[in-house]
This record gives sequence, C-alpha cells and structure tokens, in this order.
Amino acid sequence: MSGSVSRGLLAAAVFACLAAPALAQPAPSGPPNALQGFATNRNEPIRINSDTLEVKDKEKQAVFAGKVVVTQGDTTLKAPQLLVYYDGDVAAGVQGSAQPTESSKIRKLEATGGVVVQTKDQTATGDTGVFEMKTNTVTMTGNPVVLTQGPNVIRGKRLVVDLTTGVSRFEGGRVESLIVPNSVKPDPAAQPRR
Repeated sequence: MSGSVSRGLLAAAVFACLAAPALAQPAPSGPPNALQGFATNRNEPIRINSDTLEVKDKEKQAVFAGKVVVTQGDTTLKAPQLLVYYDGDVAAGVQGSAQPTESSKIRKLEATGGVVVQTKDQTATGDTGVFEMKTNTVTMTGNPVVLTQGPNVIRGKRLVVDLTTGVSRFEGGRVESLIVPNSVKPDPAAQPRR
C-alpha cells in the first residue's frame, strides 16, 4: 500500500471513529482539562500530520511518526509517535463514502514519547496518552501529568478522562494543585440564559 494512499485511508478511518455522533454531553466534573476538547469537537474534521506513516496490516496497526500533530477543532495533540490499533483491513474497510465499515474499526490510539494536548486556554502534558474507543476514555500518564489553565496548575501521575460523562480524575498517588482565585473567567457561551 503506498504511503499517500494509506495515509488518506487511515486518516479517513481515524476521522470517522473520532467524529462519530457525540452523545449528549453533561457538564464536565472534576478538573477541567484539554483532553475534553476531543469530545466537544467531535463534529470537526481531524487533520494528522507526521514525517512518516507505516501501516502494518498483519499487526492491525498504523504508526504515525516524527513530529505528529493531530488537530480537531480548537484541540491539538502533539507527540513524537501516534500508534493506531484497528480491527480488520483499513483498505478493505473504506468505501466510496470515505467512511470505514466495521471491518476497519479503530480500537485504540496511543500517543507516546511526550504528549502535549492544547485547547484555547488549557494544556495537558504527559509521557503517554491512550484513547480507548470502547470505553470512550483518555488516559494520560507521566512523571508527572500536568494540567494548566492560566496560572492554575494540577500535577499527578495518571489522569483518566471519561469523554462520555465529562468526569476527570487523577489516580496513582498524591495530587498537587495550585488554584488562583478569580483567574479563570467564565465562558459566556456556557452561562444559562435568562
């Protein structure tokens, strides 16, 4: 499979998987963070840029490597490597509509080598980030995982974000937080109308 053909097919498969119709999203609970941007931007197109792309059909894996940048709406993920684990054959699973069938279903995305996820005003950094499609969760691990929003900072070993419920939680040890009162302005779009 040629690099440009496989890149287009895989990008279509990744797009269709991540851009599936979003469930009704309740208000996020737990620490606000940039990882929830992928849930709120589900209807936006996904762009993936990297130096190389290798599709390993026998291993059911595709590897984007070298300055990987994934952009969806106002959310950007950067990492040295992005592994895409899928079921079936990517080439056979994409039809004329550029929508993958069940035979090319993405199971998991794994960003490694130092991961940065950014939205308009939030940043999350860690060593690895794993997006599990079946559970619709993102798990970021690091030494430490760091979330920032303006001067506010939260640090911990492992962050798990449920993109369906919007619940974020730190696990695996002590959590350090620095919260500056009145430092975050409320989003006018999120305010209830009277």
